[in-house]
Amino acid sequence: MNKLLGATALAIVLGATAAVAQTTSPASPPAEKMSPPAASTTTVTKNGLVLTEAQANAWVKKAVYSSDGKNVGEVTALKRDASGKVAELQAGIGGFIGIGETQVRVTPAQFKLENDRVVLSLTAEQVKALPKIVK
Repeated sequence: MNKLLGATALAIVLGATAAVAQTTSPASPPAEKMSPPAASTTTVTKNGLVLTEAQANAWVKKAVYSSDGKNVGEVTALKRDASGKVAELQAGIGGFIGIGETQVRVTPAQFKLENDRVVLSLTAEQVKALPKIVK
């Protein structure tokens, strides 16, 4: 009987310890994710798309999709003139995590900013023929 009582007490202690070990403290709130400005916050004039420096920077590292819905790369830079008008979008296409990636130029007429991505007016095959950026 003493052995049974001792075994029961040991099981209770071990069970309580396991339950305490499984209790997790509340996770810290996730860091705020900075999303690119919505299309409504950009200015499109008769001369083209105008972005502030902060707006242009918010689009860097965003996904670039072809007109046929394929993810073809990511934005590496948005080049603007002195007035803030976007002169070109530079994107890294192909490759894997930056290895084997090709840098290309895209004119403002060839893309639009949609939600959290850039959508090109070119198919994935046409993207491969874009002018390359030679460093």
